[in-house]
Amino acid sequence: MVIRLKKLLSVLLGIVLILLGSVFLLHAMLTANTDTSAKRAQVSAPARQIDPARPMIALTFDDGPYTPVTGRILDALQTVNGRATFFVVGSRIDGREEILKRIADSGCELGNHTYDHVTLRGMRESEIRAQLEKAEEKIFSVTGQKTTVLRPPGGMYDASLFTLCDQPIVLWTIDTMDWKHQKKEISVQRVLEQAKDGDIVLMHDLFFPTAEAAEELIAELTDRGFQLVTVTELLTYRPETESIHVR
Repeated sequence: MVIRLKKLLSVLLGIVLILLGSVFLLHAMLTANTDTSAKRAQVSAPARQIDPARPMIALTFDDGPYTPVTGRILDALQTVNGRATFFVVGSRIDGREEILKRIADSGCELGNHTYDHVTLRGMRESEIRAQLEKAEEKIFSVTGQKTTVLRPPGGMYDASLFTLCDQPIVLWTIDTMDWKHQKKEISVQRVLEQAKDGDIVLMHDLFFPTAEAAEELIAELTDRGFQLVTVTELLTYRPETESIHVR
């Protein structure tokens, strides 16, 4: 009887040890995963310095995000440690939260492009405010970042916008018209023929030809000595840029 009891206790002890071992192993795995996630969350864009004496240009992308296109543009920027500004439409964020987070984490700039991509000129102030605030809230809820610049859809607005928004209102100096022709070659040609220090280029990260054009332009502009900067950076170093309107 005593021998049987000892055997039973040994079996139970073995089971307890196995369970404890499993618990410790599971805890170690969860801790490792948490540490890895934390490290990933802490990864930031590589440091870079802007040389005010060198030419710079701001690439800007409207109407996104659209993951297949926006992702390719971010990949191309990453290869040269460049930055751009993405004017985001709030209603197009659902289902694309990860690419929006990537824009923010990459060091690129987030701009407000309204919630529904509506023409602000002629709208009541309450309607304009609702469009801007709703887009801002959506972007912030996903990225934890506030937008720093505003581009009204179509570049159309009136004086009332200055009373409702304290952000710089950003237009452009080079319009690729990519939304209309959707041809990589035309977009590339229009930019390279006109590109000069302080330019703001308008494109739309909705079309695959735009992704192809951006990839070529990012490489070529860098080879030509341009620094690829955000609109806010351009405003800092080239405050005379006429296409940025500050209240």
